[in-house]
Amino acid sequence: MLYETSPDVDIFNLTDRQIADVIGFTVANDICNRVDLLLGQSYEKLKYTPQQVQLCRNDIREYVRGLVRVELDKLGPRPVDSHGLASDVLAATLEVFGE
Repeated sequence: MLYETSPDVDIFNLTDRQIADVIGFTVANDICNRVDLLLGQSYEKLKYTPQQVQLCRNDIREYVRGLVRVELDKLGPRPVDSHGLASDVLAATLEVFGE
């Protein structure tokens, strides 16, 4: 993801913003994996086609990445509690997409 957002990135000389982006991408990917684990069996029982489920998963991934970015921007340069951030974003995501 970092290479997609910054193709000319030097991974041995990351800026503070790029480090925050890597943290955000990692937390967002973990949250999406947890959502899949929590809702995985529900996906199979839904009346929707696999294509529709995949579109929903893409929406979840986009929502999570955006929410993580917003939360990291709020924190600014302060240290990040990645577990707390992941827990809060996961809870908000399940509220929005859990139905």
